[in-house]
Amino acid sequence: MTPAEARALRLGAEHLGVDLDDGSIARIDAFLALLGVWNQRVRLTGERDGKTIVRKHVIDSLAVVPHLPTAGDVIDIGSGGGFPGIIVGCLRPELPLVLIESRRRRASFLNEVVRSVGLHAARVLEMRAEDGAHAGKLRSRGALVIGRAVRLDNLMGIAVDLVGPTGQLLAMQTPRSRVDAAQLAAAHGFRLAAVHTYTLLDGERRLFFFFDKLSRVP
Repeated sequence: MTPAEARALRLGAEHLGVDLDDGSIARIDAFLALLGVWNQRVRLTGERDGKTIVRKHVIDSLAVVPHLPTAGDVIDIGSGGGFPGIIVGCLRPELPLVLIESRRRRASFLNEVVRSVGLHAARVLEMRAEDGAHAGKLRSRGALVIGRAVRLDNLMGIAVDLVGPTGQLLAMQTPRSRVDAAQLAAAHGFRLAAVHTYTLLDGERRLFFFFDKLSRVP
């Protein structure tokens, strides 16, 4: 990271009430260095500018950290370029982390990050998220299942087999996602538990939907 990117990272973490220790910063730095290299040949993010990536993706991913469970599997659906899953791993490397990504090159990138950054509790599953519960042996294992910028009905249809009986689904959305989340949840075996809004450093608004799985879902 450049000094400007590191400064933006620290300000963003402070803005969100997230504590960054030296180890977390070093892991994020190593991840961003790999992302920069891979982004030259595989389009992992829509942006190539480091400061924009920190502001729009890294800091947004940091917002997940206060909501992480103390134990249990954290499952990131459609991990892509590593947001939010890799950032979660950088801050909580002891948490069992599962990154599900169907595209081979992106899965290869994630595997290199896990190895190089030293995220020893993380694993990458190269498969469709729909197959994760069975092929990944993750059925009802998730203490927290996360989906970033995935359409809510699609996300719920996938996550219902992954969320544990006492776990939650966290859907990262923008205010442009105008849906009746409560009604949609009931149709997919979930209950809307909470909505959390926050802003990025530039004032851009984001929101989290938290869903509990209904007990009637097998």
